[in-house]
Amino acid sequence: MIRVGRWSNENKHAAAGILDRQTFYLDVEDTFEGIKPIDLVPNLSPQNLVSVAIGKDFMLKHGYIKNDFDVYEWAAPDIIEQAARELLEIQWKKVTTSKLPEPAEALQSGRRIG
Repeated sequence: MIRVGRWSNENKHAAAGILDRQTFYLDVEDTFEGIKPIDLVPNLSPQNLVSVAIGKDFMLKHGYIKNDFDVYEWAAPDIIEQAARELLEIQWKKVTTSKLPEPAEALQSGRRIG
């Protein structure tokens, strides 16, 4: 979801084309205008947790879910933090090794040279 959010932030028109199929906006351009100021990378900000709580209460009230729960206990910040950390490590590895030449065979084998 973090990757999707980052892609969506960088490609708002394309994201609007996808999201328009599932929103109340009039058309793709209207959807774009609606999402333009929004950071689409998921996070557990207080505002987002309130939104999740509102959605949970709606679903509970209308029978979409049967058991109530506390959104703030349910939210697992350690999971999103771990996912973000793993993505950063992947990106760091790509950035720091992308310009290095291919290692010589002796270096790839791990043998000492010299």
